[in-house]
Parts: sequence; C-alpha cells; structure tokens
Amino acid sequence: MKIKIALIPSEHTSQARDLSSKLQNAMEAGEMSAVDQLTEELISLTDSKHSRSLLEEYWHQVIEKVRSSDDDFKSDYIMAKPQLETIISAGVAESFADVSSVVEQALKSNGVVLQLPVEEEDVDD
Repeated sequence: MKIKIALIPSEHTSQARDLSSKLQNAMEAGEMSAVDQLTEELISLTDSKHSRSLLEEYWHQVIEKVRSSDDDFKSDYIMAKPQLETIISAGVAESFADVSSVVEQALKSNGVVLQLPVEEEDVDD
C-alpha cells in the first residue's frame, strides 16, 4: 500500500470535499466499486506536478512527527489550511521535503491536499 498526497487546486476544493465524504461513506458501507470510482474521481482533480506517492511507513513517520507537536492532528482524505499549517509548523520540511513541497504549494495556492491510500499498481509516478 502506498499513500498518495497531491495538491487539489482551489477551484476543485468543494468538489473534492463532496467526493471525499462520499468515499468515506462507501468505505464504511464496503461498497468497493464505488470506492474505486470515487478514488479515481478524486485523483483526477489533483495537480500531477504536485503529487507524490509515498510508502505507507514513510507517511506514518510524517504523521508521528506532526502529532509530536499536536496530539489532536487528524489526517483526513482532504487536508485544508489548518491541517497544512500544522504540518509545516511541526517542522517536517527538513526530514520530509517531498511532503513539505506539496503542502507548501497548497498553502501558496489556497488549495487543499488529498491524502489517500492507493494500491501499489494504481500508482502512476
């Protein structure tokens, strides 16, 4: 399993939030065909220049670092400005530059970051 993190430009933010809510519901209901379709739709909204596929263990290290400075941090499918600012203030830039570059671009462009587990064969970069 890998974790895809990617910038979703501001013009797609509301659509991404709607899709992520539907994805959460489909996951909870075990509707795997809907999960696959919604995952594809979410990924289609991302900016491929600001997209990374990370090993799951690596992403967990990032989250551990962030939670060491904010116990209540939650990494939802869509991470908005407050979450992104928490990631930056946790000092991930030095150790996790690839994550930091996506987060910083989202903050600069008023976008959000998609954080989504994907199967290895779905990873295209």
